[in-house]
Amino acid sequence: MKRQSRLDYAFAVGRIRVLERKLITREVFTQATEEKDFPQAIKIIFDAGEFKDEMVNLRTSDELDNFLHQEEEDLNLLMNELLLEEELKNIIEREVQPDEALTLANKNKLDYRFIINYLKHKIDLVNLKILCRAKYLGLPVQKIDNLLLGGGYLDKKLLASSYELSYPEIGDKISFSAYFDLWSRSTSVLQEKETFIELERSIEDFLMLFLRQAKYVVFGPEPIFAYIQAKRRELSLVRLVGIGKLIQIPGEILKKRISETYV
Repeated sequence: MKRQSRLDYAFAVGRIRVLERKLITREVFTQATEEKDFPQAIKIIFDAGEFKDEMVNLRTSDELDNFLHQEEEDLNLLMNELLLEEELKNIIEREVQPDEALTLANKNKLDYRFIINYLKHKIDLVNLKILCRAKYLGLPVQKIDNLLLGGGYLDKKLLASSYELSYPEIGDKISFSAYFDLWSRSTSVLQEKETFIELERSIEDFLMLFLRQAKYVVFGPEPIFAYIQAKRRELSLVRLVGIGKLIQIPGEILKKRISETYV
């Protein structure tokens, strides 16, 4: 697609730089997991971030979900205001299905390499999670090919053909990639403790560390794209901590699910 001049995004990037400074750090979410109850945990998060005052009066999971839904709607309004290309808005809206978002980007000849790379990394990480969970559940090998997404850096056929190998052997197959350490560490924890917490958090960490590169883009849509993903992750962490406190999940367990943040 024909893209806007990067200079056209000067005002939007300026807005984003201000908003970035209001994002919440990982340390704040970690501190919130240590609070004794939901109101105190939410107060810690509220004081550190930029939220409507009604947040401190939340008391139930329904109230929390409704509040976060409105925050997501406000984020969508911001996206529509700051992004100058309709195709980019559509790609972000479909980002939860990264293969579909990538197909749309290719169809429109999206010329922003950072966004393409992010989508391809996300496809790979979704595939590794599928592969890991399928092996753990013992799903038939015939189902794997239909579950895996196409379009990532890792060849879908390579992953499908590796399904019946051991976790370390699969690691050897992808040792050339950026995911070797993530896979090795996560599957080691899975085999030792039978938990996917390390895998889930490591995937979120990888994507957030990648998004941080947009901080160094002076003009263009990349900082806006990265901020939207970062804010979405922030809202997910608010829900994780809030619901965890409401159902009394121990703080030490919650703390292990707190991933990297944008700041």
